[in-house]
Amino acid sequence: MTAPAIELDDDDYFDTGLFDFTGPIALDAAWGIDTDEPPPLTAEQERAFREYRQRRDLAAGAVYRTERESQRAARQALRAEDRSIAKAWRTGDTAALERIPARVGWMPLPANDNALGTKQRGRFNLTWFADIAPNSIKRTFVKGVFGDGEFTVLSGLPGSSKSLITTDGACHVAAGMPWHGRAVRQGLVVYIAAERKLLTERRMLAFRKRHGVGDIPLLVMGGVIDLVSANLDAKAISAAIKEAEVTSGQTCVWIIVDTLTRVFGGGDQHAPKDMGAFVRNCDLIREATGAHLTAIHHTTWSGERGKGAIDLDGAVDASFLVKKRAGGAYVLECDGANDGEEGPIVTYGIESEIVGVDEDGEPTTAPVVVAREMGNLTGVIRDVEPAKPTVRDQGLDLLREVVSAIGVMPEPADYSDGAMVVKLDAWRERFYDAFLDLTPEAKRQSFNRCRNALRTSGTIAEMAEWVWIT
Repeated sequence: MTAPAIELDDDDYFDTGLFDFTGPIALDAAWGIDTDEPPPLTAEQERAFREYRQRRDLAAGAVYRTERESQRAARQALRAEDRSIAKAWRTGDTAALERIPARVGWMPLPANDNALGTKQRGRFNLTWFADIAPNSIKRTFVKGVFGDGEFTVLSGLPGSSKSLITTDGACHVAAGMPWHGRAVRQGLVVYIAAERKLLTERRMLAFRKRHGVGDIPLLVMGGVIDLVSANLDAKAISAAIKEAEVTSGQTCVWIIVDTLTRVFGGGDQHAPKDMGAFVRNCDLIREATGAHLTAIHHTTWSGERGKGAIDLDGAVDASFLVKKRAGGAYVLECDGANDGEEGPIVTYGIESEIVGVDEDGEPTTAPVVVAREMGNLTGVIRDVEPAKPTVRDQGLDLLREVVSAIGVMPEPADYSDGAMVVKLDAWRERFYDAFLDLTPEAKRQSFNRCRNALRTSGTIAEMAEWVWIT
């Protein structure tokens, strides 16, 4: 087997002794001197050149062999170190581990790592029976329906309004508004609209017009997404959600994937292998964000369960069905839960809301959900974990604080209808100071969204460099 060519640097060249060879052709070859018209070689020069090439090849071979021996010795040392670490783990010899710390962080830890007295270390999350919390409650962000960090599927036939009722829930959670009589804990909601993104946005606009809400932590994400073939999109989604948390100042509580079919790539929904890959990617997103994930899915034509491999049914914490009833009514029901109640959640109707008018004066409408009856699940409004104020609310409070501290009465007084005013820069500076954890760009974006939302709702007014609360 021919050894690869070795390029000698200056130090290697000197070490071989070739530098002491003074033949004219050897010097030209060693230093790369390019002569346009080399002189003809004499017999002595040809002999010298052949000798140089032989010595060069021998030196290069020696350098190559030395390098290979060094690499081999390093590999043997690592294997010996790994064997020592493995033996120390098996025997629980902590003193030995302390003497060989270099590779402990690299080597995957064995499952039974309790020998060192750690509760959570290595690849698995371990809890001893005695360490289970004495008061363990199921935390929910929609009382009696959606639990923190869980995985659920919501299915229905085409046209059953499964996406609409989920959108309605997303808007209520993001706004911190009770959802059909159930208390919610406000947080960031990310709606992955893998199909009909513009329709999803019109539905949210209809909700905004119907309920009069302004800036809420609700993000619509679109694009071509594949949650089956690999985990690249799952990681990208997780990263985008973490960035959205920084921008909104809210922790993500709910991720909605609409629909399973549109994020399945080239996978076969009836194949357990592909459905298992989808479940693993959903788990990856949930573990990275700590949020609840709901996949919107199509049922079989019988309307009794989501289509595809049964592996999805076994993976979710709860499953929901949306069914159409007579008289234009729809019902959302829980048809399976690991540790919750099953049964109807809410019966609702659908009304239209105008969301725009085209150039011909024709209105564009979008549907909104209107409640009709409550279900039989536990849903009375109780005190839950207080909702975090939105960035808009915090910004308004900070403006009140600045007005109280340094507000002035403009001249003339009717400039602001008698309200005290402050400079916009003073409010911006106070806003930035209150969000020290955000990057400068995130602060700028958050302030601008807060400012625009308050202006749009008529809560504040501006003129030139001045701002005041109306």
